[in-house]
Amino acid sequence: MKTKLALFFLLLLGNGPSFGQFSQIGSPFITHFSKSDYQAGTQNWDILEDPRGILYFGNNKGLLEFDGVRWRLLSTPNRTIVRSMRLAADGRIYIGAQDEFGYLEADSTGLPAYRSLTGLVPEQYRGFEDVWKILSFGPHQLFCTQRALFALRDGEVETLLPEGRFDNYFQANERLFLRDTRRGLLEFDGRTLSPVPGGQLFVGQGIAAILPGPGERLLLVSMNDGLFWLDRQGIEPWDAAANDFLREYRAFCGLALADGRYAIGTPLNGLLIVDQAGRPSLHLNKATGLQNNTVLSIYQDHLQNLWLGLDNGIDYAEICAPFKLVHSRTGLEGTGYASILYQDRLFLGTNQGLYYFDWKERGDPLKPMRLQEVGQAKGQVWSLQELGGELLIGHHEGAFVLRGEEAVPLSRVQGAWKFLELSSFPGYAVCGTYSGLLLYRRDPQWTFVRRLDGFGESARVMEQDAEGNLWVSHAYKGLYRVRFAADEPAIAGVDFYNSGNGLPTDLFINVGKVRGKLVFTTPEGLYRYDPSEDRFFPDAELTEVFGEGRNVHRLLEDQSGQVWFSIDEEFGVVKVREEGLFNELEVHYFNQIQDVLVDGFESVFAVDSHHVFIATEGGFVHYDPSIEKDPEIPFGALIREVAVLSKDQRTVWAGGLYQNRPQADLSFSNKDNSFRFVYSAPYYEEQQHLQYRHRLRGFQEDWSDWTTQSRKEYTNLPHGDYSFEVEARNAYGQISAPAVFPFTIDPPWYATTLARIVYLLLALVMIFGLVRSSSRRVEKAKAVMAREQAMELDRKEAEYREEAERSEAEIIRLRNEKLQSDIQHKNSELASATMHLVQKGEILMNIRQDLSKLLPNAASENKRRIKQLIKTLEADARLDDNWEQFELYFDQVHEDFLRRLRERFPALTPKDQKLCAYLRMNL
Repeated sequence: MKTKLALFFLLLLGNGPSFGQFSQIGSPFITHFSKSDYQAGTQNWDILEDPRGILYFGNNKGLLEFDGVRWRLLSTPNRTIVRSMRLAADGRIYIGAQDEFGYLEADSTGLPAYRSLTGLVPEQYRGFEDVWKILSFGPHQLFCTQRALFALRDGEVETLLPEGRFDNYFQANERLFLRDTRRGLLEFDGRTLSPVPGGQLFVGQGIAAILPGPGERLLLVSMNDGLFWLDRQGIEPWDAAANDFLREYRAFCGLALADGRYAIGTPLNGLLIVDQAGRPSLHLNKATGLQNNTVLSIYQDHLQNLWLGLDNGIDYAEICAPFKLVHSRTGLEGTGYASILYQDRLFLGTNQGLYYFDWKERGDPLKPMRLQEVGQAKGQVWSLQELGGELLIGHHEGAFVLRGEEAVPLSRVQGAWKFLELSSFPGYAVCGTYSGLLLYRRDPQWTFVRRLDGFGESARVMEQDAEGNLWVSHAYKGLYRVRFAADEPAIAGVDFYNSGNGLPTDLFINVGKVRGKLVFTTPEGLYRYDPSEDRFFPDAELTEVFGEGRNVHRLLEDQSGQVWFSIDEEFGVVKVREEGLFNELEVHYFNQIQDVLVDGFESVFAVDSHHVFIATEGGFVHYDPSIEKDPEIPFGALIREVAVLSKDQRTVWAGGLYQNRPQADLSFSNKDNSFRFVYSAPYYEEQQHLQYRHRLRGFQEDWSDWTTQSRKEYTNLPHGDYSFEVEARNAYGQISAPAVFPFTIDPPWYATTLARIVYLLLALVMIFGLVRSSSRRVEKAKAVMAREQAMELDRKEAEYREEAERSEAEIIRLRNEKLQSDIQHKNSELASATMHLVQKGEILMNIRQDLSKLLPNAASENKRRIKQLIKTLEADARLDDNWEQFELYFDQVHEDFLRRLRERFPALTPKDQKLCAYLRMNL
């Protein structure tokens, strides 16, 4: 809907405000700021707005700064009252206090700080007391005190002294005036003071203001004697209707408004706005909503609304808004539900009763609107309708009719919601109640007839179609069509409709009438009824305007043909042209009053093109469609503070003074990676509806959702380049210019450019080293491999050699074994042979012994022969030697058998040993 309606938004609005007939009904929206809100002194002597929209207030405790969200107090060196301020052409803000004047200058973090110029004043003039005004005149900045006028130019101060005291200073139409207590009104041309013709009139009379008037004329506002016209010929009184008020309540300050009117602050009775004819057009005081009646300063901001510096507090009056409040300050009590103009009286029904005031008395702002209560109507009023020339009252206690000054009961059936005249039965009307329908007849006055049988549901919302049927919606059940008999006002039948008949839901269905046609609103869009199919279908024409699937709460057509809508979270009006239904449209959004509407009981009554009354929770809002307001006045979001949330938390940006961001992008160390951003938007009208969205480029590219929160924190951001952006959206849906804060988080030392160069060099060295090392490793590996191969060869060679040696040893062993076997065999044979030899020797010895025995008896021939034989036998008879040799060979073969035998059996004789040897050899 928003996109669609934006195409038609305020098509007929002009470029600036107009104020119609200036008739005061109710009071404008006023926002109060007490000393507890801004945490400073009570009185506020001057008000200033800088080009960004930031406001400054000269306060008893110093200089107050307000950005729409937060207040900040700046003090002068002597901590005195700030009486005056001036925004010079060069953008510098000058400040005037007591015995002190200077200017604002931002420090390195953008925090506004005061810089004194008092040292430029000659020593003898420095006790000059209060600087009541600061004016720019030609190349000079003028600091205006009662004791002297100080003119600053090119770093030097010139002093102009009065004959008496300079009581006040004024600047209008490039002319500068001073009031001297001895000479009256004087004009200063930059060099000399000259009397104004007729200025002697003000020797003993104070002047509150001199304001630009038509042409070269100036409006002089005296403190005690009303209004005067001032021109180059002199001064003359102005016979203005506002004079009596100003003479009674005095004037203290004044301001020429952008629309040509004049705002005059009084010390006794608030603010009076006077039109160009001298007539009061708006009066604001404590009774109509101000915090108190003493207005010390007035300022009109870029939205053309008024800031009022009061004796105790600050008020913001939205005088340019088309809305005024009608509430308890006018004598009205309770929540608004119904309104109507009847017999030149405006009647307003609330949950407390019925009130009225004479409509003809609405035009004089100095006669406050006071409502009277209608007797016998105390309690909940649901509806007010004029039927047949009488005012019918739907009330919790039943149906009433106004007779004279009293509400007279028509029926005591509890809960009368609404009345409808029956088109099929002239002179009859039905009333929807908590529990069905009641029938009334006009003859000639309205009287109760009976309850209509056949329908017993609550009938708060109902309309009549072209056939005379009643359509009644029930929020929690569905929709009913009540059909009447053809010949009498009686119920002939009731048809029930819900989601089974084409409606998207059974809940929260409402019925309304626009341009004579029934419209059915649902949580999922707008529907119409097709009698040919007895079903409901989306209304294509209305859906084209309001959008598809929207949650439409109500559509109300007022007495002037304007259609009021409550859809989703939006409330507004569509002005309908004559060319068909919604062919030519103007759409106005009233989101600023959306929050105070009575949900589900929206009520609008249009008296004429200047007066529309809308029911709200606090009473009623008076809307003047003739006051055209441009919602497209540009504004910007501001970043007011940036704080680093590291261990040593500190503010790095304090909002600035003449710029919205630091002149150079800020860089932070890697440890400073957590931030808090505080922001605002100096759009003061409907400030409570201001919303923000933000994003952090480089971290979060998408915008956040809209919210009323005006701060955002980020923690543990990685190093890199960032840009924090914030936008604001006002109550009219207008989006501000963004505020941007770029910054950089430096990388840690190990991620800096130098570190990267070092890393690169190290990497190159490492690569070189790796290549070198790799080459060495390859060479070493080759060497190792060669050594291993050599070792392997050696090992294999050793193995081969060892194997060969083993083989050779085995061969040798086998050979040795064979040799040993051979030796043993030979030794055995030898032993055997030796044994045989021994045996042979023994035999031979026996033979020699026998021969020796024979020798003596032998013949000589035989003796020689026997002797020869004995000699031969003796030559071979070496028995012992043979035995020793035998013993040696025998032990080698038989493992020291004889040696072990002797050791074990030492008593054996050699003969025994030989016997054992023979047995061993199996001999």
